[in-house]
Amino acid sequence: MIKNGWKNYHAHIDKGFLIPPYSYKDAPAPKRAEWTREAKVVMSKNEIKLAANLALEKMVGYGTTYVRTHVDVDPLFELRAVEALLEVQEEWSGRLVLDLIVFNQEGFDRFPETEVLLAEALSMGVNGIGGHTSMDQSGQAHIDKIFALAEKADVDWIEFHTDETGRTDDFHLPYLAKVAIEKGWKQKVTAIHCCSLATVDDDVAKKTIEAVVESGMTVTACPTAIATRSLTRVKELAKAGVPLQVGSDNMRDYFNPLGSGNMLQYGQLLAYVQRFYERPEMEQVLSWLAAEPPNKRVQAAIENLEVELSYQVESAIELLAETPTINKRQ
Repeated sequence: MIKNGWKNYHAHIDKGFLIPPYSYKDAPAPKRAEWTREAKVVMSKNEIKLAANLALEKMVGYGTTYVRTHVDVDPLFELRAVEALLEVQEEWSGRLVLDLIVFNQEGFDRFPETEVLLAEALSMGVNGIGGHTSMDQSGQAHIDKIFALAEKADVDWIEFHTDETGRTDDFHLPYLAKVAIEKGWKQKVTAIHCCSLATVDDDVAKKTIEAVVESGMTVTACPTAIATRSLTRVKELAKAGVPLQVGSDNMRDYFNPLGSGNMLQYGQLLAYVQRFYERPEMEQVLSWLAAEPPNKRVQAAIENLEVELSYQVESAIELLAETPTINKRQ
């Protein structure tokens, strides 16, 4: 039995499960980002809700009880996606816990007015704010603006798509750790992806991981990122004592045409890519998939779901080896 189900710590359900006439076409990332922006201009609130509901149906079917999703806020989506996802959050409240992170996907340089929209979105009852360190000319300035907005609002989570390009000249995790130390917000702060940590020199990586440990912040790994860039140093982060989480990231959108919502598959992919093959290592991956966030509100909400998952396997390790469907959900 798996008590309280699996946890998906990073998703984008506002723009997943592309609905006709939108369809995936393989192309360089900038082109797919352009198509995403074009779709965001015209997607209706109902289309956003439909996409989100399709994703959540998949996740719940595989035993997920907690989802933390980023919701784009910019002059393209305006506040439609936030309005849609707040309704979805309420409609799903008896089946899973959904936390909403208002997210600056496009950057402040491209759309300066996003700063005003984010401030408005934070007043609507969302759970956190997110930034993207690779989207502006100055990643540090981007981080500072997101933290300034967070300080004016009562949010549980401050999250950053961190150094997602994987380039060594796009490495802002040390600065994010520095600010997180100064703020003292510990696990309220999350660095997602951290791809450049995999490509910098080992000595630089070691010092950065030490700073991340000191900050108390969390790192979220999204194994599907391996399709376009390096996965971060998950084993080294874990060995150092950094709290780790796993997310599905994009599902069936312009960035990724695949994605089942089965957290065991994402855990298996992580195990393959970084060789979590020994029993204690596989048990560690499973513990990340099952761990609840350090937040009393969320923990109480998950407990109220009273979910236990049953699988027809001989051992917990087979959950990663076979990624089976649920035998019974109570």
